[in-house]
Amino acid sequence: MLFLELFFKNTSYTKKFFSEFLIALSIVFSGILLVDFKSDSQTKNYIGNAKTIKEKKKNFKTNLEIYHPIFISKKSVKIKCEVISIENNYKIEKHIGKVLIYLPKDSLSVKLLPGDEISVNCFFNLLSNPKNPHQFNYSKYLQSKQIEYTAFVSNWTFIGSSWTLKRFSTIIRNRCLQSFSESGLKSNELAIASALTFGYKDELSQFVKGVFSKTGAMHVLAVSGLHVGIVFLLISSLFKFLKIAHRFKIIQQLVLIFFVWVYAIITGLSPSVLRAATMLTFFSVAEIFNKSTNIYNILACSAIFLLSIDPYLITDVGFQLSFFAVTGIIYLHPIIFNLIFVNNYILKKIWSVSSVSIAAQIATFPLSIYYFHQFPNFFLMSNLLVIPLVFILLIIGLSIIAFNFLPYVSIFLGKILTIIISFIVKALSFIESIPYSLTDGLFMSVFETFMLYLLILLILYQLKFDFKFLNFLILIIGVFIVFLDFSEDKKRLNKRSIVVYSIPNHTAIDLIEGKNHFFIADKKLLENKKLINTYIRNNWDYNDLRTPKILNYDSLVSKSIKWNNKSIGYVNKKWNFTSDLDFAIIDKDFPINTLVSLINSKTIIILPNITYHPINKINTQSFSKISSSIHELRKSGAYIYHF
Repeated sequence: MLFLELFFKNTSYTKKFFSEFLIALSIVFSGILLVDFKSDSQTKNYIGNAKTIKEKKKNFKTNLEIYHPIFISKKSVKIKCEVISIENNYKIEKHIGKVLIYLPKDSLSVKLLPGDEISVNCFFNLLSNPKNPHQFNYSKYLQSKQIEYTAFVSNWTFIGSSWTLKRFSTIIRNRCLQSFSESGLKSNELAIASALTFGYKDELSQFVKGVFSKTGAMHVLAVSGLHVGIVFLLISSLFKFLKIAHRFKIIQQLVLIFFVWVYAIITGLSPSVLRAATMLTFFSVAEIFNKSTNIYNILACSAIFLLSIDPYLITDVGFQLSFFAVTGIIYLHPIIFNLIFVNNYILKKIWSVSSVSIAAQIATFPLSIYYFHQFPNFFLMSNLLVIPLVFILLIIGLSIIAFNFLPYVSIFLGKILTIIISFIVKALSFIESIPYSLTDGLFMSVFETFMLYLLILLILYQLKFDFKFLNFLILIIGVFIVFLDFSEDKKRLNKRSIVVYSIPNHTAIDLIEGKNHFFIADKKLLENKKLINTYIRNNWDYNDLRTPKILNYDSLVSKSIKWNNKSIGYVNKKWNFTSDLDFAIIDKDFPINTLVSLINSKTIIILPNITYHPINKINTQSFSKISSSIHELRKSGAYIYHF
């Protein structure tokens, strides 16, 4: 910077360019250093460095403090905690680190709040990588939140509690949710109203999530900049209605900031809400000091501010989508809106909402495909319906809270809310039922996502500056992306493989040839779409497989089949064949002492529903006779054989 000041004039374009480049570079390096500084695992007293953890001792007490609202499922309570100390052999050692624990669901565990301190007696397990190809990497997701250890706890005691911002937020939110319940809201209507107003999504059913996700309206169920903007607009409109004098401008802006952050706190301070609240705060501060504002600088400053507090936010999907969506709306909305001139007031408003939705979708669809592998084709239709109604629903929801002391008023408002929500669900269900409403099974790599964003940026740059050489560059990148997709498809057409998935208490096998495949699974798994989506669906999407031909595993047990000149035997206690097998898949009730009878099998695959390690049950003499390779699914993950 000193060199630039000494040798370049202030008006020099070169000086301006390099100054901005150096500032950006310094911010990036500062971020890298900040991540290292904020990382728990870099400290000496990190839980992973504790002797009790390293030596895998099972009997030790750990004191934990809950830092996040609990999640209540059917049988357990999932809790994110900060480690305070570990007690071992009457010695108390101070440690830090974040862990994920599961408590049995009972009358005490469901009442826990952030700020509560508990003592647990358990063994912490290091998170393991997914055991199936292209399965969602839950351990990586948790590690991005600095959680590396998890435990199932049966023995715990309550120690005490301390006052935290998250605790206050959760108590207020729980009281608001109780007000919704008292207003007569039930079932899906209560769950949707809670998600729309306060971002509480724990009670949402799979049906509701599916309908909103497949129609491109899922963003309204996660409290975001839209909701914060509505609150900001409501308070601003109230000031205009009251016609408060201009000399009270500072008070108005401070009140705006106050209510925006109160709402942000109640909703749990999600990354998208933090982004919106921070941006609006910067705008209000600029207004107080009569400073002109640049929307892009405000957006950048809010990102830097939030990441300086928690640099790990950058890995959060909501944070990424929020900033991409806002950037897209800021830049693209005026361009798209001005493409069509509309004179009619109502049509103009409809086109304005449509252009905002299109702008946000252009900015976020590569990320959405990368993370969620689907694209809602009728997103415009669903957003035209949902966004105006969200404005009404949020006003009614906040009114229910405000008039909770008047039961008749809150019950009346609750009935209106129920009618509107029921209409939204039916309308979105209709949109979902329209043929080709959703394109799913999409799969993109990080590199392809980056290339797609590069293509979008070049197209936008070309539309603004009209440089001829960019047309050639856009064509080259576009052809390159198509070539990547074409070459991957060609590889898949020649692909033949056997995949035996590792799914606890279930059996699942894929026989893949090109884009066609046979899927062999037990009856309970075939009826459980959630498990298939969790463990298997991503592999189908990655390989661009067509709808499978289903075979029930239960009808094949103790039998063998021939596929692509390979013999596959499904072996259980009734197995009495002596013919050679290429693959012997061992079921849970197969007597382990007769494993030696399968010595002519090239590969022995032991299913994960076996509750013991069979290899340990075989004596050394017998084991030495087995020339087959043995693959334990529970230990080594899915077995994949390529022809």
